[in-house]
Amino acid sequence: MIAAVYIRKSREDKNKPSHRLTVQREQLPAYALAQGWQVEIYDDGHASAARGKVEELHERARLESDVRSGKINLILVIELSRLSRDDSLQDYVSWLYLCSQHGVKLATPSRQLDPSQHSDWMLLLMEGGFSSVEMKVLQARMAEGRAEAYRAGKWLSGNPPMPYKYDRGAGGLIVDPDQMPTFRKMMRLAELYPASQVADRVGIPSVTVRRAISDDRLLMYQGARRDPDSGATIDGQWPAVIDHLQAERIRRNRGSRRKAPRRQYAAMLSNLDILTCGYCGHSYRAWKNGRTRVDGTRLDYYGCRHKDKSDACQSRMIPTHILEERVLTNLFGLLSKAAELQRAWEARQDSDDTPGKLADIDREIEKCHTKKQRLVEAVADGLLSPADVRQKRNEIDNTIGTLNQKRAGLLSAQAIAPDWDALKITRQAFDHLYQAEQREVIASLIAQIRIFPTYALITYRFPRNENGDNIARIHLPERQKPAGPRQVYKVKKQ
Repeated sequence: MIAAVYIRKSREDKNKPSHRLTVQREQLPAYALAQGWQVEIYDDGHASAARGKVEELHERARLESDVRSGKINLILVIELSRLSRDDSLQDYVSWLYLCSQHGVKLATPSRQLDPSQHSDWMLLLMEGGFSSVEMKVLQARMAEGRAEAYRAGKWLSGNPPMPYKYDRGAGGLIVDPDQMPTFRKMMRLAELYPASQVADRVGIPSVTVRRAISDDRLLMYQGARRDPDSGATIDGQWPAVIDHLQAERIRRNRGSRRKAPRRQYAAMLSNLDILTCGYCGHSYRAWKNGRTRVDGTRLDYYGCRHKDKSDACQSRMIPTHILEERVLTNLFGLLSKAAELQRAWEARQDSDDTPGKLADIDREIEKCHTKKQRLVEAVADGLLSPADVRQKRNEIDNTIGTLNQKRAGLLSAQAIAPDWDALKITRQAFDHLYQAEQREVIASLIAQIRIFPTYALITYRFPRNENGDNIARIHLPERQKPAGPRQVYKVKKQ
């Protein structure tokens, strides 16, 4: 018989002397050899098996692989909780299923249990439940301890900011004399200059300066912190390196900085993720034209982003005002018929029986989940063997998967009701909006604009006719190349 000796200890078990790694490494292999078993060691050392941390258990992953390949007959641990410390029992039960499927027994120095036996399965579930409760209690106590230490002003963990360092002997933060000159210079400059200039003068990243002059960090430099619950100031167990007067001067200088101007986009349709090249599928962007025409005006353009590459796209450049006017004319022409579109859409939905089909599928899925719950009860009562349970569970899971696929297909085919209130905006009201507000309106009504040489296809987020079609085609003016280096677009007069 090949016995896998699994060794692990977490920091939560510091009050259990029997769980010391030296004890496990000495006693478990000796016990296995005394039983006449062949020994294979799997040692994860100091590591946690709590939920979300099992990816760090590399030796346990190797053990799982060997169990699946049939190399292991028995797993020996100092305590069954060494395999899993998941407070939700999901990981622990998955290990029980794995061992049951491959005929692997679980053992401690005091007993052996076979997960494929009904009575042993029940004992293993009970022991896992006790371990889960113990883990929840430990986590609650640790959270209380961290909160109490925080309120006491202790430094909990992590790398402290400049100019502090952690002293193991003192068990807290102390001032690093090597960092103090740089820190003092940074604080003096922060009273006069913005963070970017302070970073350049001191020679440190600007993000470090911005963090250093934040409200929470300035409070920490005064030897205090703020209670997240009550907002009260807590005295920290570390020395202050600035006073409240200097902190206030830094705040005033920080607040007096000139605010960044409101962002102005190059064009109305740019950066909305709706303009797409009909040639190559890349997105379109706005191109700023540096040349001025004879009449003093300047034409900006929309063009494919792939024109920046060496193998540039052959699509055309379109003046921004031409494309925007054509799109808006088509859009507001549709919006003028919004009431008719709404009535036609609602009439089509009255004959749709998709909600009834979805309700039937939901009832079938609920029945399947009820059957799965009954399987768990049957296993607990010893009425079914693990093999029968696995087979029936797989059948139920396959049925649920098929039902979910049908449900997803119905949902994808089901039409979503448009925001009819948003379709009531007029062109006159639109023209009086700010640019950012106009862009929001366009993004809410148009899903995509594909641009081709002589036309563009607009995909709306609402049906544009009684048949439910949402794609419109608009004509683009032809391009002429006169004698000269510049391209001229002929715009027909209305």
